[in-house]
Amino acid sequence: MVEFIVEGPWDDDEKLAIGVGLSMTFRRALVHAEPSPNALKAAEGAVWGALLIKPCPPGLPCHRDIEEAVAVSEAELAPVGYEGPDPPTTTRRVSTFNKHYMRPWRWARGGEEAKVGHPLLPLMSCLYALLKMRDDVPIVISDVRLKPTAPAGPDYMVTPTWHLPREVAEIVDVHLPPLKAGAIALGVLMGGYRAGPVIAIVKQRDELAETVVKMGGYVVALDEEGDPCQLFERRAVGYSPKVGKYTVDPALCDRCGECLKTACPAITPSPAGHPQILPTCTGCSACALVCTRGAIR
Repeated sequence: MVEFIVEGPWDDDEKLAIGVGLSMTFRRALVHAEPSPNALKAAEGAVWGALLIKPCPPGLPCHRDIEEAVAVSEAELAPVGYEGPDPPTTTRRVSTFNKHYMRPWRWARGGEEAKVGHPLLPLMSCLYALLKMRDDVPIVISDVRLKPTAPAGPDYMVTPTWHLPREVAEIVDVHLPPLKAGAIALGVLMGGYRAGPVIAIVKQRDELAETVVKMGGYVVALDEEGDPCQLFERRAVGYSPKVGKYTVDPALCDRCGECLKTACPAITPSPAGHPQILPTCTGCSACALVCTRGAIR
């Protein structure tokens, strides 16, 4: 059975992204759209519940029986075409999400390599500091992403689970360009996800982002100035990287290693064990944001 039928004021690729958001939280969706080939390619392998598309797109298997279409989509973890009549919608289960179920980074592909002074490092460090101590299951859906330096291992849990990222680049759970983060987040929220905050990092604030906020989600808009560390207080924020000169106070450092989770090549352990900031530092503030001891100022 199908739980949601996606139609309305969005463009075709946005409708597909909403359907992907529903599917990745174990929902079954029928999308009325003619998405672009690039959008369809991004959706391949991102399906978990079921994702049916009407009319049937070129290159996808097409079905007239709704139960057969759902079964094929779930078995192949891919969208399928559907040409039968619209079925009634029936809620099947609670919306859920798992960080690395069976396939690590199923919903986060590619990304940029972290470099000294990379403009995304402070943003990801700020979100890391906000989320690492939570006891729920947040979902971070982003139009931009840093690529982790090491692959993540699956945990094989079928219930929602949160993990402590090994580096700040792991904070993004969903990155499927060209599918918009705002549209995917909207699908997650439409599905009734309540196990943790849904956070969308968008290149620009648009109607999709505004709707995400209205439905209870959180938005970081990269085209506005602001402080993402105030995300939970303000719900929608911009992002203005701060630049300065940073130093390490060894007297306050207890060698916890949190600052090294930025994976920034400008900070490294010293022979004494506490971090040292190298001359290549551009003052992006990422290491200071994740330091909970106040040792980096």
